[in-house]
Amino acid sequence: MSKELILTTKQTKAIPILLASKSYEEGCKKARVSKTTFYTWMQDEAFFAEFDRQRSEIVETAFGMISQNIEKAVSTLAGLLDSKDERIKRLAANDIISHFLKHKELKDIEKRIQ
Repeated sequence: MSKELILTTKQTKAIPILLASKSYEEGCKKARVSKTTFYTWMQDEAFFAEFDRQRSEIVETAFGMISQNIEKAVSTLAGLLDSKDERIKRLAANDIISHFLKHKELKDIEKRIQ
């Protein structure tokens, strides 16, 4: 049997402000909540669940945007390999190699785990 999770009006209003801020400290100031109160709220099941839900929603939206633009980003980076500026070409090549090796490393780890 699950109990209903209830937030106060102040908690409900504070969550988006906290999540939109660069730091929890900044968010607390903007939401007019003390850091102590915020950390007490984080111990509360209802507050933490809603905070985590909204944070996950933001992350999912961000990853969606990344997914929609990854091909364009890769094309842009690959296009820099044709730059006349040797420094730009080197930086682009290093980025591409680094991303490729990181991807390969993660695939190898995934394969070992399976």
